[in-house]
Amino acid sequence: MSAVRKRQAALLFAAVVAASSYTSLARADENDGAESQEPDAPASPKKDEPFATKPGYAQVIATMMGGTGLRFNNPYRLSTPLGGDAESVSRTNAYVDIGLAMTLGNPLGFQHGAALRTTVGVEGVGQVVMTPSYFGWWRRGALAAFGRAGVPLVLTPDPTVGLEGALGGVFFFLGGIGVVAEVVGDVFYGTGTREVATATYPVLSGQLGLLGTYEVLP
Repeated sequence: MSAVRKRQAALLFAAVVAASSYTSLARADENDGAESQEPDAPASPKKDEPFATKPGYAQVIATMMGGTGLRFNNPYRLSTPLGGDAESVSRTNAYVDIGLAMTLGNPLGFQHGAALRTTVGVEGVGQVVMTPSYFGWWRRGALAAFGRAGVPLVLTPDPTVGLEGALGGVFFFLGGIGVVAEVVGDVFYGTGTREVATATYPVLSGQLGLLGTYEVLP
């Protein structure tokens, strides 16, 4: 009988161990299911960078300047020569230059656009020149720099064309209004001489005036 009791006790012990193991597994499964059913934590809102810029920024720039220049080829002996012979440097007539430009791009970086300048002589023979050009602009604080490259179209008195490049700088004494200075280099094509069929006339000009900007925000 003792052997039978020992066998029964062993079976009872095995049953108790199996039951406890099953209960532990069931509880673990319930905990896993509860954790999987918990809602995800809400995502934190995206923070905007303090210096981030939005696309769609544009800028309109207006200029009004006056200036004069130096002509380095003077076959017709103009009234203001600076040398002693016919090919010496001469001063061009004074002029007024009015311009309008528009740029697109990063307001904190380099911007690209187009410009149209109209130049009118204010002394001597009346001359009108219109110059469409590429326009590049960069500003940092109260200072700005720009460059142009275009094709000047002489409308009067004798129509002709040329090539033009310019560099300028601006100091803003108000938010959008500043003093502007620009150096302009031109090469014009004109009437031929005894030596050449088509003469070229290099001109280096300097001009000073005011510049205003208007920002179009996105």
